[in-house]
Amino acid sequence: MNPYLNRAMIRQSEDFFGRKAEISRILSRLGADPPQSVSVVGERRIGKSSLLFHLTDSKVLAESLSPSGILPIVVFLDCQQLQGVSVDEFFQLVVRRIQRSHPRLGREEGESYAGFRDLLEEISESGLRLALLLDEFDAVTSNPTFGPDFYAFLRSMANNYPVAYVTTSKTELQRLCFSEEISDSPFFNIFSNLYLRPFRTSEAQELIERPSRRQGRPLREHGQRIIGMAGLFPLYLQIACSACWESLAEDQHLDWPQVEMRFLEEAAPHFDYFWEQCGEDAQRVLAALLQGRQPQPEDRYLCQGLQRQGYLLADDDASYRLFSPFFEAHLKQKASSATRETRRKQEPHQQTTLLRPGSRVNQYRILSKAGEGGMGVIYCAEDSALDRRVALKFILPQANSQESSRRRFLQEARAAAALSHPRITSVYELFEYEDQIVLVMEWIEGRSLKEWVKEQGPVDWKRMTGWMIEVCEGLEEAHARGIVHRDIKSSNIMIGQEERAKITDFGLAKHRRPSADSTDLTQQGALLGTIDYISPEQAHGDEVDGRSDLFSLGVVYFEGLTGCLPFHRRSPGATLRAIFEEAPPYLGLYQVAQAERIDRVLRRMLEKEPERRYPSAAEVKKDLRKLLRKRGILDWLS
Repeated sequence: MNPYLNRAMIRQSEDFFGRKAEISRILSRLGADPPQSVSVVGERRIGKSSLLFHLTDSKVLAESLSPSGILPIVVFLDCQQLQGVSVDEFFQLVVRRIQRSHPRLGREEGESYAGFRDLLEEISESGLRLALLLDEFDAVTSNPTFGPDFYAFLRSMANNYPVAYVTTSKTELQRLCFSEEISDSPFFNIFSNLYLRPFRTSEAQELIERPSRRQGRPLREHGQRIIGMAGLFPLYLQIACSACWESLAEDQHLDWPQVEMRFLEEAAPHFDYFWEQCGEDAQRVLAALLQGRQPQPEDRYLCQGLQRQGYLLADDDASYRLFSPFFEAHLKQKASSATRETRRKQEPHQQTTLLRPGSRVNQYRILSKAGEGGMGVIYCAEDSALDRRVALKFILPQANSQESSRRRFLQEARAAAALSHPRITSVYELFEYEDQIVLVMEWIEGRSLKEWVKEQGPVDWKRMTGWMIEVCEGLEEAHARGIVHRDIKSSNIMIGQEERAKITDFGLAKHRRPSADSTDLTQQGALLGTIDYISPEQAHGDEVDGRSDLFSLGVVYFEGLTGCLPFHRRSPGATLRAIFEEAPPYLGLYQVAQAERIDRVLRRMLEKEPERRYPSAAEVKKDLRKLLRKRGILDWLS
């Protein structure tokens, strides 16, 4: 088994490498009298969460923290899952975690601040101490729910009881506060900052050598080349080692071009995220290096900062270079693409012909414009031959400006038109009009699930589960015919007048089993779909099957139940990172009824690896039906 696949937080001690100096510094502060608080600061994907969770291991604590044999109570809390949680709920959660590890404490249940204070009083009287590990604490400091009283209380507890806080964040906490009043709080003065940087060379070699040797496929002899590819970043080292491991497993020798291709495929979204977040000044320094120029002397402080982060290396002559030729090549390609996009935007766009009510297109009379999306304009029209309403979708010319893309779209649209199922919007006809492709589709009186949630808020769990069962029925039919939708999202699920769900817009569908005379016209690596809903394998540009639609459906299910998107972040790069690496928030945080039972189904739908996901829509439907059957409310679906 490939030991380098884990892209999430490291939970097993044997899989955690390096950071001995940082752990020693943190534990020395927690072991002080009184215990001292620490703020761990570092770039995303540098290993902050893994480091923090490693501190929960009693063996790690016993080795260097408590010669007397009395270990502290350690509570780990992922603050990213606290969206929408009140201060009272925060302290109730902390108290429950403490009581779970020490059941004898806190027998009398208190409320909020008082309950936590009373518990600390017990801990102090028992001769114990508390280490509260708050991962991604910037999710709290940027949340207006937690006001000045919250921080004043935490500082007071640290002043009066044996409790210390260890937090992680991307930058210093005070820079991430939602208001100046919070950032000026004396709470932040109790922390000493510990900056988490890339690995030391010895730590990188340990990560390369130990897991591979343990699994009988050692990579030690390739260590220098792997570090040259990945630098000293834990994540990039894992990606590079994983690619090496897979190459050895397939061919018994390293196919370096293949290894490098696989490395760049997975690392590229993270390179993009860094570029988007690093700021204009840092981009200016990097742009100079990409053009073969050394940065200006006045930018030396920026170079030193990028060097500390691991993105620049300094040579003996004090000149700088990028940490990896693959990072450099990707940024050059990105800069070239940005230039082409700027030129394209400066050129006049082709647009679809806007049609007025009363206009005729073949046998169809336009009634009104119904919507506009990334691929085209939709009209409500009357079919004069069959006396029925239809939807006409005009595909934007630039979406099919090349012959290959036009052929691809026609092939995929015909595949969708062949589907016939009550839970799938019917495609009646496909024709060309003034060099535009037009789809004639079933007209549905109703609104999309996206519009429903926007207007009415989160959907009752019973109704939402029923709709998901109906969508599964449609996907079951499509997947059985070898068609993957590839753009399942709430705006592509229509809720008709009878409040039944239908899947629409198979515009991105693709035949999984092309006929002998057909061609796979989806370009390898093309990112199709909508980013908030896209599956990890589709985002990577890998070949996808029906399980990709099930991941997207899991996002829709979460959105309908909570009104929120589980992986949406401030930028596309950050959203992709969340899709690749982060677990969805727990439904219970959103006061969803039956949260625990639904969450088990939802998390399997949202597994990062397709092999761990539901194998088919039929299996998802089966478990969803069980949820409703246990409540005796399944009859309306039949």
